[in-house]
Order: sequence, then C-alpha cells, then structure tokens
Amino acid sequence: MICERCGKETAKFEKCNYCGRKICFNCVKSTKWSKEGKRLVICKDCWNDYKKRKEFLRA
Repeated sequence: MICERCGKETAKFEKCNYCGRKICFNCVKSTKWSKEGKRLVICKDCWNDYKKRKEFLRA
C-alpha cells in the first residue's frame, strides 16, 4: 500500500477520521479513544487545520 499523504510504501496504514486518507505511521500526528469508544486518528495535515484539531480534541 502507498501512503496518500507522503507517497511512501507501507505495509500497514491508518485512515484519518477527518480527511479520509490512508496514511502511514509517520504521517499520523495523534490517536485517541473517543467517549463513544471509537478510535480516532488525525494526520499531520489535519492537525494544522485549527477547526479539525479542535474537533479532535473535543471528541
């Protein structure tokens, strides 16, 4: 599989919950468990978008 953010080849990927891209481990900025028990992942590009970061931190 190829990372949709950086273009590197990776065996395992995560899906960003805010932009929907499949990203490698190096492109993941942060992960956490939401109050509903779902795992949330945010990529480095979405982390720079203040509205998406605020949404991630409040979940």
